[in-house]
Amino acid sequence: MRIGQLSVYFGLFDEAMPAGFRETRRQYATAVGELLAAYGEVVDPGLVDSMDQAVHAAKVFAREEVDMVVFAPTMAAPPAWSEQALSGADVPVVVLGAQESGVVPDDYDTEMATARSLPVGLVMFTNVLVRNGCPFASVVGELGTPELSATLDQAMRAAAAVTAIRRRPIALVGQPMDGYSDVLATDDDLARLGVQVEAVTAPELSEAYAAVAEAHVRQEIEEVQGVADAEAVSDEVLERSCRLSVALEGLCDARGLGGGAVNCHGPTLRWNPGVGITACLGVSRMSERGSPFACTGDVPTAIALMLGKAVANSALYCELYQLDLSGNWILVANGGEGDYSGRAPGSTIRLLPEDHYRGDNGPGVAVAFEMPVGPATLVSLTPASGAAGGWILVVAEGEVIGSRHHRMEGPNAMFRFSSSPVAEAYQRWCQAGATHHAALLPGACRGDLGAVADLLGIQLATV
Repeated sequence: MRIGQLSVYFGLFDEAMPAGFRETRRQYATAVGELLAAYGEVVDPGLVDSMDQAVHAAKVFAREEVDMVVFAPTMAAPPAWSEQALSGADVPVVVLGAQESGVVPDDYDTEMATARSLPVGLVMFTNVLVRNGCPFASVVGELGTPELSATLDQAMRAAAAVTAIRRRPIALVGQPMDGYSDVLATDDDLARLGVQVEAVTAPELSEAYAAVAEAHVRQEIEEVQGVADAEAVSDEVLERSCRLSVALEGLCDARGLGGGAVNCHGPTLRWNPGVGITACLGVSRMSERGSPFACTGDVPTAIALMLGKAVANSALYCELYQLDLSGNWILVANGGEGDYSGRAPGSTIRLLPEDHYRGDNGPGVAVAFEMPVGPATLVSLTPASGAAGGWILVVAEGEVIGSRHHRMEGPNAMFRFSSSPVAEAYQRWCQAGATHHAALLPGACRGDLGAVADLLGIQLATV
């Protein structure tokens, strides 16, 4: 990421402070910049100590096209300067209160209060952000401590996730399933998140599919066979799905699309004579490469997958199929697509003919693999009337206790909620507003996703 550093200084107290005080604040800002450099390229316009310098900072941030801004005050300063510096930057904002000392000594005096007025400067600006309806994530602690680093890591992962859904448009390959009102999002809904969606039509996909060079198909087949067991699928079935995989990747690259949603069950894919198969193999390959896709035209879940991939490095598109009340777990699975990078270590990726969802030209290729045992997080995202920011991010931490339902012919996992017994937790999942699709992430991601919700200015519902 390109990280804008916004550090403010107030010269009002210069005459009352020891000589060299300004230089100590500049050195502090340099230390913060070195800390931020671990997360990307830092764009530092210099100490903002006046409105003129704030105007300069705004120009620098715009010219350098920063992906986010970290507000890291060196002391208390007029918040209007920082407001001006951010005036042209519609990017995630993290406010960083990194104190140089974590203790208040008994000999604390007025001079020390000025030197250590960073918390005053922090809340001055966060008040303005809230007044202006500008969402942000906050990080507070002692500079150089593991605790501050851990909290900052979380905020920066969240900022990277928000950047991921805003940097490039999201593809919608085919319109959503008829009647599936729980997967819809209006243009106004998407605008609240800063997300753009571009439609890929049936003729466009057919043209891209037909234009794929044979050499590219052969290369895709070799790569797929190099990582997966393809014995169960015929050469013809594999060739068709690999051609579609290359076509989908080419379309996304050509149009700068960062992920998205397909609806295989319609005239764009299954019932399109120019394609005529499902896209499970293609979307699995795209998800592994860092551009997750949801099915049935579910753009909200596509966004959830992109956010999850950014914070956890893997995200499985899934549905919550059945509660096992005696075992206290719920079956999580899908129809044959998934991010390879999230599979159990050493497990085999199996390719299967997708006979359950045949199209005009026969079956596509389904992908199946086992999920790793251990901590995991379920995530769902939905627009909702009356919710903060117009959206709800539903998050449930728990663990995967097994992955053995191979006859599902797709990735699957036995998920146990950590908060309460499965029936109670699932009731809360429904009441929170989750859709019937979700993303399964490895690890305990509640903190990261809470920071994502903060940066997006939306409601977080924890199950």
